[in-house]
Amino acid sequence: MYKFILAGAAALIVAPALNAQVHRDVQRSTTHNVNRNVNVNVNRNYHPGNWNRARVRAGVYHHPRGYTYRRWTVGRVLPRAYWAPTYYYPGYRALGLMAPPANFQWIRYGPDLLLVNIRTGNVVDIRYGVFG
Repeated sequence: MYKFILAGAAALIVAPALNAQVHRDVQRSTTHNVNRNVNVNVNRNYHPGNWNRARVRAGVYHHPRGYTYRRWTVGRVLPRAYWAPTYYYPGYRALGLMAPPANFQWIRYGPDLLLVNIRTGNVVDIRYGVFG
């Protein structure tokens, strides 16, 4: 009996005797360094561990017209109305966060701070409750 193993866009036909070794090789090739050319990995926090949960006293926050607060999760797309420089947060260093890479911005969203790819709107990191 033969097995089919999907590896990216290619399918491998594996004989039963070679099944375990080929499966390990496919797993290594598809899971190791998948995002080696990407600055931010969506599966991990962008800058884990150094934020000391400090709260920032900030002025009144106004959502764009027609929007209200909702709790965002990594991988979701932030509406384009929030991609404006008005919502960028330049004080990330005071929180112990690293500077965002090219085409990314820390965006204030109500009480939260989101790291967003400003080309696609994907949220790649979140710090809940920063602004109190």
